[in-house]
Amino acid sequence: MRYFIESFDTDGVLSLNDFQDKILSGEEEKIELLETKRDIGGEMWCSLNGNFPEKGDCGKWCPKYSPCNGKSGRCRELKNGFVETGLKFILTKEGLEEIVP
Repeated sequence: MRYFIESFDTDGVLSLNDFQDKILSGEEEKIELLETKRDIGGEMWCSLNGNFPEKGDCGKWCPKYSPCNGKSGRCRELKNGFVETGLKFILTKEGLEEIVP
């Protein structure tokens, strides 16, 4: 699963381990997270640049472009986007706890 901070800061969609590192480093004491899942058929996400490229932004002009078939087409770094599952959690040093409405 991937998560993002409910306050929509610039950290984006990250793994739970990434947020746990922030807690363990003392950077944050607690973080409210929203769970996400892959959005099959929706927006695509570049795993190298960490953004959602617009049509025409991804392709041969990108120095990191690596087509799946080795010639042209969809880049292997272009992944499915994410949508909220509706589940909210609080992450602390003690662990992850679901917020029940």
